[in-house]
Amino acid sequence: MNHAFVFAAQQFLGFELCDALLEKGWTVTAVDEDKEMKDKWMEIGRNANLEYVTYTEWDKNVRSEGYVFLPYYDQVRENKVNYLTEADELLSKKDQPFQMIRIYSNVKGKRDMSGDGAAFYLPTLYGVHQPEEFLFAKLLKGRQEISGYIDDPSGAIYVKDAARMIVQLSSKKERFTLKPLSAQSWNEALSYVTKESFSPASYDFESQGKEIIVRPSKSHKSIIDQQDRGIRVDENRE
Repeated sequence: MNHAFVFAAQQFLGFELCDALLEKGWTVTAVDEDKEMKDKWMEIGRNANLEYVTYTEWDKNVRSEGYVFLPYYDQVRENKVNYLTEADELLSKKDQPFQMIRIYSNVKGKRDMSGDGAAFYLPTLYGVHQPEEFLFAKLLKGRQEISGYIDDPSGAIYVKDAARMIVQLSSKKERFTLKPLSAQSWNEALSYVTKESFSPASYDFESQGKEIIVRPSKSHKSIIDQQDRGIRVDENRE
């Protein structure tokens, strides 16, 4: 049975990676800073294959032949899950046969990668629990101040579809750029959030490695509706 260590496991993409791995029957050690598992873990339910530890309690080791997922994508702010770099540097020095999987946004991705695992580069991800640094979340939450959003307008991919594709390709020591089926997917998804027109800054980047088309498992409307319902549930809990 494959085993994975997923860091930033309570964040947006990190959580979905845990879910996608468990769907495939992996055992998962979920690592993050918070001491208590958040309510969204109830979406997964009790699972004997899932273990949660805080970063401070983690013994700084991983299982031999295991996989380590480092979703740098979840560093939406400079102070957000900034321990990922520390964990990366620590594990990179270990002489153990495990696979490193690093996941970046197209905008902030590192290009000088080592050959100890796979690297993924992603456009905007959206879906339930999207951080409010993204435009979709700001608008759905009714925020008055909507400047400074971090969306990459080159595309939008449902976060669950992205996580499943990353897990599917995680054994390959290659670089991948995940792309949506439609080049207009960001604007298409946004049209179900607002009728206003937005022109975010365009980012100049080149695809890294192999381009992989991620086919959507749901329509933009159903994903946005689900994201909106998730926001209302979270607000009611508060």
